[in-house]
Amino acid sequence: MSRSMTGPPRCAVPSTLALCASIAACAGPNPVVPDGSVRYTPLGDGATLACLPNNDGVIDQDEVNFITGLSASVLVNPPGTAAQLDPRGELIDGQRRWAFTSRSGRVAELAVEPVEGTWFAEHFPRGDIAMAVTAQGGTLQVLRIEQGQVALLGLASREPDTTLTVYDPPVVAMRFPLRVGLSFSSTAVLAEGSKINGLPVFTRDTYEVSIKTEGVLDLPHLRLHRVLLLETLVTIKTVGGATVTTRQLQWFAECYGEVVRALSKTDEPDALFSEAVELRRLAL
Repeated sequence: MSRSMTGPPRCAVPSTLALCASIAACAGPNPVVPDGSVRYTPLGDGATLACLPNNDGVIDQDEVNFITGLSASVLVNPPGTAAQLDPRGELIDGQRRWAFTSRSGRVAELAVEPVEGTWFAEHFPRGDIAMAVTAQGGTLQVLRIEQGQVALLGLASREPDTTLTVYDPPVVAMRFPLRVGLSFSSTAVLAEGSKINGLPVFTRDTYEVSIKTEGVLDLPHLRLHRVLLLETLVTIKTVGGATVTTRQLQWFAECYGEVVRALSKTDEPDALFSEAVELRRLAL
């Protein structure tokens, strides 16, 4: 699944939200809905879902949880390695199929965290939750949950006064409902006083988001149907006109939220890239 990278790794630019913590602490085992039109196939047990999937190919806002304290375990390739993936998948009987069945990688725990009480809370008075940008967890995305969308307010390091970027206006990172055909873009600049690793920074960032594909996705213990592949291209324009791009792929399933995420190297030309600086998959 992964291999060592030659030379120093090219870091992915922090981009859209994690949304991988939609496994909620509701009662009972994974539901099996007794409806022949619903193809929800549990391959294991022990996890619980936030809702009952209706398999309609549309993910509404109430099918993804944003509750502080929720957490999820993911398998992720070690830092400094490149993970191989096949986002094009296979066409089997006219249906797109993705296989993420490898058990390799380290286990990381990702959580929906509070903004209140943090050193950066005063900079994000409308922030609802914070989530780690990468599985290493040193930098957090600060998010506002609104009706019909999720707004990215900026980034902040766990260590005080190290990284703080505030978008003006906030970036629309996700728009509900998620479905094939969704496409939108959002542009914002960093507010005065923004810094990364203690250095002042000013950029104009554009997020282009689209969903073009749905299909069946296999994890080691679970098969999910009508999973949506969300593609995000982030273009960062710096003072002087230089630009840097990064790409992100996220696979979303009803009630599970994000089940797989891949982050590209910088300036990756292929929208469906096959090598990720970080590849993480839901581990039940």
